[in-house]
Amino acid sequence: MTTAITLDAEPRLGGLVCGLSSPGRPALTELGAQHGPSIRERVVGHGAALLSGYEWTDWNDLDAFVKQVVGSPLDYTERSSPRTELHPGVFTATDHPPTEEIFLHTEQSYNLTVPRYLFFFCRQGAPEGGANRLADCRAVHDALPREVVERFDREGYLLVRNFLPGLGLTWQQAFGTEDPERVRRYCADNGIEVEWLSEDHVQTRQVRWAVATHPETGAKSWFNHMTFFHSSSLNKDLAELLLEEYGPRGIPTNTFHADGTEIAPDVVEALHAGYRDHQVDVTCRTGDVLIVDNLSVAHGRAPFVPPRELFVSMADALSWERLRPVERTALPGGAVGHAG
Repeated sequence: MTTAITLDAEPRLGGLVCGLSSPGRPALTELGAQHGPSIRERVVGHGAALLSGYEWTDWNDLDAFVKQVVGSPLDYTERSSPRTELHPGVFTATDHPPTEEIFLHTEQSYNLTVPRYLFFFCRQGAPEGGANRLADCRAVHDALPREVVERFDREGYLLVRNFLPGLGLTWQQAFGTEDPERVRRYCADNGIEVEWLSEDHVQTRQVRWAVATHPETGAKSWFNHMTFFHSSSLNKDLAELLLEEYGPRGIPTNTFHADGTEIAPDVVEALHAGYRDHQVDVTCRTGDVLIVDNLSVAHGRAPFVPPRELFVSMADALSWERLRPVERTALPGGAVGHAG
């Protein structure tokens, strides 16, 4: 006979995160079976939920829990972060070195189809550092200068990526194929201009939206990779070195206005300040599960001292067409814009 599990909820960090716990140490899958819809409702209502004190042992538990709460985990396509797939739909959160901070971002917002929810499973918490950084993108949207929001909402922004040997992901890793023709087809289907500048140097250019409307709450959110991919988010010394060597349109990633002009320094600083002013840190301890509504809350990572093991699953794919007003679903600036 299944024992009924009590779910205790406590708002944290100004209500952005809902802390969830239960007496004893019930199995995570039992919690999901009994309270899956309620957990999802709390994630949507707050923006994130931190589950503490539940037992889980293997990938099957994680896969089952994601399905119980929101549906099947998604694959990781059009990649930008180095990750290792551990089980279908379960990845390392990132393989970036622990000494590096990861700037706040909303997962895969540069794709035409985005994950609605992120599940972070902490198998081992770091002895020092490693906080999951969160920011309420609804509050960021409301705090940014109106003229900045209105221009990017109207025009979108341009993302330029360069896949170069020894600098970040290769085009084969990013697109999951060794076949250039498959890359060309994917780009054609997803509003991306692609150009082989040499055998090993591929450049992509895509114009994407900056503001999303939440399909359930109706709240507007600053939902983009404009700041994350901008050269200003790199280590200062590294940025200077790369820009001197490759120029602003030749580095691994950079962002611009949709017409290809550079974003003014004061606007870049305002974007950074918008995230910085709304950043909060959540420390995941061994066994914790952090669920994030990707449409409402950005995530990042503080540097840490190893060991630390954090896994991620993404779920509930949404087309950008569901995140824009009906009259404004066409790609801003036409198909993809230009970097030259």
